[in-house]
This record gives sequence, structure tokens and C-alpha cells, in this order.
Amino acid sequence: MRLTKRRVFGAAAALALWAPVAFGALGAGSAAAQEFPTRVVKLIVPFPPAGATDIAARLIAEHLSKVWPYAMVVENRSGASGLIGTEAVARAPADGHTILMGTLATNVMAHLLQSNVPYARDAFEPAILLTSAPNILMANSKVPASNLQELIAFAKANPGKVKYGSSGVGLSGHLGVELFAAAAGIKLVHVPYRGSAPSGQAFSTGEVELTLGLIPQAMSAMKSAPGIKPIAIGAKERAPQFPNTPTFAELGYPNVLVYAINGLMVPKGTPQPIIDKIYRDSLAGLKDPAIKDRMEQLGLDVIGASPKEFGELLTDEFARWEPLIRANNIKAE
Repeated sequence: MRLTKRRVFGAAAALALWAPVAFGALGAGSAAAQEFPTRVVKLIVPFPPAGATDIAARLIAEHLSKVWPYAMVVENRSGASGLIGTEAVARAPADGHTILMGTLATNVMAHLLQSNVPYARDAFEPAILLTSAPNILMANSKVPASNLQELIAFAKANPGKVKYGSSGVGLSGHLGVELFAAAAGIKLVHVPYRGSAPSGQAFSTGEVELTLGLIPQAMSAMKSAPGIKPIAIGAKERAPQFPNTPTFAELGYPNVLVYAINGLMVPKGTPQPIIDKIYRDSLAGLKDPAIKDRMEQLGLDVIGASPKEFGELLTDEFARWEPLIRANNIKAE
């Protein structure tokens, strides 16, 4: 699947054409979907409250609570880098009443970075890909480079001396820079920190020269410290917040795509008509201007991809990241 921004309106049009035929042909399955939900629905967010993933979950839950006969309640079950909440959904009945806010971290990277993940890769059925959030590579004033070509030249002239910070081993700020470094043929030094706050502080104070972060983090860093330069965006398209910053693909590195995603997933075995109803009703919510605007304020691009497209993306991401992780023997801390 090619992940692009604001494809939700095209998806909605396709759904309008497809729904009358498909749902009319489902018979008893269609009836089951029409009755769903029959009680309160839990949306499990496997991370703490107040982050972008949590806020996006609450926005879609508020919408679904209005259009469904029963409310959708958001429940934060954080811990073990998202594994605790994700496992809880994997073990739930496959009836659509327990839904996961799935991410690349919990549904792709965990299986590449850890050997004891308590749920299988195929333990879930994708329902809808809600949003994506690109990462941006930044350099501070210690780096005499204002674009990617100059940065690569500087790193080649100083092999093993240019440092970049991240929130921890195996996270996007680590893997994304390693992906770029491998593509560019340069050697950078990884300095992992315990969380985004100390990592951001180290970058702002010059303890490390480079960092890769989400758009809101980049905007905050540029406000708090002078001399910080956006270098390149890890997405297919430029970010509206940084219209003058090119993508890695524009600069000759099309495989350097680094983004976070949020999407609804249900336990394996959930009836397809129920999955389709979750997709259809959630997609309608993404068209709401208030929801869309709030998500974009969080640095999230509204996507609205179908269950099939979401599943294809997860498969593609596993295949894209596996060679890098295996070749460098990267393990989660």
C-alpha cells in the first residue's frame, strides 16, 4: 500500500459505491453487523493518556459513541512498550466489542525486536488505518550543514564522530536514522536515552548533533533552541508544517520512510461484516472537519485506509524493516 495523506475522501467515495452491493449480499452476516454493538465497546490504547495516539483514539471514540447505540469507552493499558494492552485485546472475544488502537510499534516492530511477544503477528484483523505521522530529521547548530547533501558530506568527512540521539534502542528515532545512514553509506553514532524528554534535551543542548522526531517534537525543538535545522521528512509527501523541507525520496532515498501509524484492529476471527461496519462508521468520523482539524493539529495525517490496505501496509512494513534489524542484530531494551 502506498501511504499518502488525506486519502479519506477517495476512500469514502469508493465505500459509497461498494456498500449497497456488498452489504446486500451478506444476508445473515449483514444482520449481525446491523445489530452490532450490543453493549459498550472498549477501545484499548496500549500507551499512557495524553499522547497523540490516545487523543486520536478519544476523537474517534467520541464519534462512534454518537452513531452507535452503545458508547465506545477508551481504556489506557500501558506497559511493556505497549505489549500489555495489545495482548489484552488479542485474548478478548472476537465479537468486535474490544478494539485495539494498533501501531507499528506493537503490531510490527515488537515481532522484529523481541523474541517473547505474548501474541502472534496474525492475532488481529485490521479494521481501519486512521492516521499516519511522519518523522523529520533535524540537525543542530553544531552541524555545518543546512541540507541532506551537506550533512552526508560532513558525516563522511567525520566517520564515527557525528552523534544522534533517540528515545531508546529499537524505536523509530533509532531505526529511522540507521535506515538513512545505511542508504547514504555513512557511519553515525547512536546515543539512546530513556524517553523523549532527555533525548530532546540532549539534542537542544548540543550533546548530540542529530535527531529524528515527529512533527510536533520538531516544532517544539525549533522554538526552544536556536539554530535547529529541519533536514528531510521521512514520508511520501512534504509536511504542511514544513513546506520547504524536502522528503528523503525527493533527495534520492525513496526507501527512507519513517512514520508512526494509528489504526483500529480487532481480535482474529471477528466476523467480516462487523469489521466492515467499524470501518464504514469510523471513516465517516474522519470526514468530520472538527475531527480532521484536531488530528492535523497533533501532526497526524488523516488516512482512512480500508482493512485490506491496512493489512497490506503492516505486511510491507515488516518486510521493509526486517533486513535492517536482522543485519544489525538490533534488540529492544
